[in-house]
Amino acid sequence: MRRLVLVVGMVVVGAAAQAREPGIAPQFPPGQTLGLANAVSPPPGLYLMNRLAWYDAELRDNDGRALGQHATVRSEAIQLTWVPGVKLLGADYKAFVNLPLVDMTVTRTSPATGRPGRYHTSGMADPKVQPLDLSWSLGDGWYAATGVGVYLPIGTYHTGADINIGQHFWTVEPSVAVTWLKDGWNASLHALYDINSQNKDNHYRSGDQMFLNATLTHNVGGWDLGPVGYYQKQVTEDVNNGGRSVFRGTTASPREQVAAGLLASHALGPAKVTAFVTRDIEARNTLGGDKLWLNVSLPLQ
Repeated sequence: MRRLVLVVGMVVVGAAAQAREPGIAPQFPPGQTLGLANAVSPPPGLYLMNRLAWYDAELRDNDGRALGQHATVRSEAIQLTWVPGVKLLGADYKAFVNLPLVDMTVTRTSPATGRPGRYHTSGMADPKVQPLDLSWSLGDGWYAATGVGVYLPIGTYHTGADINIGQHFWTVEPSVAVTWLKDGWNASLHALYDINSQNKDNHYRSGDQMFLNATLTHNVGGWDLGPVGYYQKQVTEDVNNGGRSVFRGTTASPREQVAAGLLASHALGPAKVTAFVTRDIEARNTLGGDKLWLNVSLPLQ
């Protein structure tokens, strides 16, 4: 089997949206694992991934109409993945840590989305630690995987700020993946579920969210080409235990989003370069727009 380079990474590309605690983005950026053979573990070693992303979007209401808030987000994430070459429960074991950095500008022209004006912030988003990630080879090109990660609430956050990069609460993220990797094809599904704790400052708890990333690519002349898409949905309601002083005692409406795009990936020596673009074709109570991603990964040993 050809050498695989793990390019799983996390980069925050959301921005101040009202479909969870107002003024913060989801921990898991929808679409972040597109293009990957999600359930396949690379050979033993240490891997470095660097991902750049750009997102241009408008906040949408429950009917998909623009609400008068525009966001531009530029981000970079650095991830180290360790594959020690050991088995656990018959699966290949790996672990990773990810450090995301974000620069975000939000322009509000309507009081329906918050205080009108132009706001800018930059800093570190909440880093993710995934201490457990298991991958099973099922035969005939089929793989299955599961794992659990934790987002540490140490990102840039200021109480009362109009927009924030960090979340200021813990998030636990179990995930499962299935991949068929054979004859130059990569068909992968990656599902994740985010369980959010309560913000200890304002006692607001954002609802749980599910994410599904889908990839179908084929290798043609050394290039992996094909369509990608993602879906996200908030599956439990927000809870506001902060009283009238926190967002006037209200809660945000659950979000839902569907996107589609195209991907191209090519190996340059030991490195693998992946680029793709996605467009949100449906967005309710969340941002909707265009994302451009550029990912470079390579083995360090």
